[in-house]
Amino acid sequence: MPIFTIFMAFLVLLVVGLLWFFIYYFNNPVLENPDGIAKVVGNCGDTMEIGLKFRDGRVENTHHWTNGCSFSKHCVEAAVKLARTKTISELKKINMVVIMDEVGQLPETHLHCAQLAEITLQRSVDNYLDRQHQSAIGDTMS
Repeated sequence: MPIFTIFMAFLVLLVVGLLWFFIYYFNNPVLENPDGIAKVVGNCGDTMEIGLKFRDGRVENTHHWTNGCSFSKHCVEAAVKLARTKTISELKKINMVVIMDEVGQLPETHLHCAQLAEITLQRSVDNYLDRQHQSAIGDTMS
């Protein structure tokens, strides 16, 4: 009887884990050909990636990823949530303080997670602007 109970507990944990995996990854698909993207490694070793898709001058869709702790995950999720529907000038105003306000209380030892999310978001915006600039230069050269 105890072996059956252990097996059932393992099976339940496996199903819950797989369910979480599919829900998380289906709700956050990787963007095909993002307009702006950045992948940044922080001093703590955590890596964050943010991809942005623009339409009519506003962020239409986002994608994010981190290999970091739960605080990193919350911060990068907050950064992309704040970025949705924003213009470039509005995106430039999103900093670590705004991200921390969205996330809520962060331990002092994890404030760098909000800073890493800010840096990653701003680098993805810069990447978008660089691509737009390169495209404009290419158009004038033609």
